[in-house]
Amino acid sequence: MILIGERIRNVRKEKDITLIELSKLTGVAQATLSRIETGDMIGTVECHQSVANALGMSLSELYEGIDERTSKTHHAKKTDSHTTSSQGERVKIELRTSKALKKKLFPLVITLKGNAETEEERAEKTVEKFIYVNEGDVILHLNKQEYPLKQDESIYFDGSLPHTIANKSSKTAKVISVSSPPA
Repeated sequence: MILIGERIRNVRKEKDITLIELSKLTGVAQATLSRIETGDMIGTVECHQSVANALGMSLSELYEGIDERTSKTHHAKKTDSHTTSSQGERVKIELRTSKALKKKLFPLVITLKGNAETEEERAEKTVEKFIYVNEGDVILHLNKQEYPLKQDESIYFDGSLPHTIANKSSKTAKVISVSSPPA
């Protein structure tokens, strides 16, 4: 993540403006600008607006790249390779993100060929799970109860309960499973 001070220094140097010149253009003390650039202080929005104006940019342009939320975006394309595992020949599980252990959600696509069932799973008590049936019909076996799920239906549950997903049909079923990581 780029900090505001780094961003100001980089843009100022790109435009070949000294700290003294920036101070004169903004009315902000040179020492204050220096402390902002070194990260010793953040400065006010008003100060940032003056700096942005002096550098010939909008405040949103100055702030571009300093919001760490955008760096967490991961676009998984159809052509990307994904971590895949199998439970026998009839069940395929694809991890649909990178660096999964650093994420707050763990997305999987589970493909169940006809008459296939996943192995029993039981997560830690802090794990929550959401399952959405994208194709076909399945049965969620959850703690000795059965939940029939048709295409476009979903279920949300405590992932620490023992569970399996079964496809009793002869057609392939696809399920999207999203869970929170263990605490």
